[in-house]
Amino acid sequence: MNEEIVVERNFGGRFSDALNRVEELYLRVLRAIVLIVATMLILYALWLGISGAFGVMRSPTSVVEQPATVNADELTSAELPEQSAPRQPTEPGSDPNQMKFYAGFVTKYYDLYRKSFEPFRQQDDKRLSKDEFDDSFIQTDKRLDAIRSGELDFGRDKADLGTLLTIMSEAAQKTQTQERLKKYKSAQRVPVTKQVQRTRTETRRGWDRYSMACPDWYQDPMGCTVTRTVEIPYTETVKSMEFPKGTQSHTQIFRAFQDRYFSLLTERRERVAREAQAERESIIEGNATGWISLKTALSVVGGFLVLMFFFLLIAIERHQRRLSAELSHSGD
Repeated sequence: MNEEIVVERNFGGRFSDALNRVEELYLRVLRAIVLIVATMLILYALWLGISGAFGVMRSPTSVVEQPATVNADELTSAELPEQSAPRQPTEPGSDPNQMKFYAGFVTKYYDLYRKSFEPFRQQDDKRLSKDEFDDSFIQTDKRLDAIRSGELDFGRDKADLGTLLTIMSEAAQKTQTQERLKKYKSAQRVPVTKQVQRTRTETRRGWDRYSMACPDWYQDPMGCTVTRTVEIPYTETVKSMEFPKGTQSHTQIFRAFQDRYFSLLTERRERVAREAQAERESIIEGNATGWISLKTALSVVGGFLVLMFFFLLIAIERHQRRLSAELSHSGD
C-alpha cells in the first residue's frame, strides 16, 4: 500500500515538473514576443513623434517667392511687332514723385533707343520724338492711371522698369542684335505678289415667298420679287514692295525685346507664385498630418504601457509561482 502511494506521488511530481517546464517555456516565448512588440511600438511611436513634430513645426508663412529674372540673351531673337497704342490723357491727382520717376525713366530709355537702335533706321523711317516714344513704348499715362486704380504696384513697376533698362542695354550690344539691325538698315524692298481673299457686295433680285411687299402677294404664287444684298468672296492678286521675310525694323526689334521681357517676367512670376502656393498647401497638409501622427504616437505609447503592464503581471505571477515552489520544497 505504501509503495503504491509513493509511486503515485512520484508520478504526480514528475507531471507537475513537466507542466512547470512547459509553462516556463511558454512564458519565455510570450515574454520575448511582448518585448519584441513593445520595442517595435516604441520605435514606431518615436518615428511618429519626430515626423509629426517636423510637420507641425513648419509654417506656410515661411515660404518666400523667389524673384523672377530675365537675361539679355533671351531677348535677342524676339519677334513680336505690335501696333502702338494711342496716347491717353492723364487724369489729375498723380503722385509728383511717381510722375518724376517716369519722366526720368522715359528720358533714359529714349536715350538708349536713340543711341543703340535709331542709328539703324532707314531714310524714310520716321524719327520718334520723346512723347511719341513714350506713347508707343512706356505709356506713362496708362501706368499712372493703373497705379491710381490699384491695378499696378508702383514699387514693383519701378523695379521692373529699372531692370528693363539694364537688360535692354545689354541686349542692344549682343552680336545677334547688331546683325539684325544692320540687316534692316541695308535691306531693300522687293516686289511681292500675294493672293488676298476679299469680298464684294452685289445686289440681286429674286422671289421671296414670304414677302408681302407687293399688292398681289397673296395670289398664287404667293410672295413678291425682292432685292437682296449679298457678299461675294473672291481672290485678288496684290502686288506690293516689302522687305525680305525675316527683316524687321529697328522699332519692331525694340518693341519685340520689350514685349519679350515683360512676357517672360510675367510667366516666371506666375510659375513662382504657383510653386510657392503648392508648397504652402503642402505645408498645411503636413501640419494636419503631423498632428495626426502625434496623436497616433500617443496612442502607440498607450499601447506600449498596456503591454508593459501585461508583462509586469506575467513577471509577478511567475515570481509568485517560484516562491511557492521554493516554500513547498523547504516545507518538505
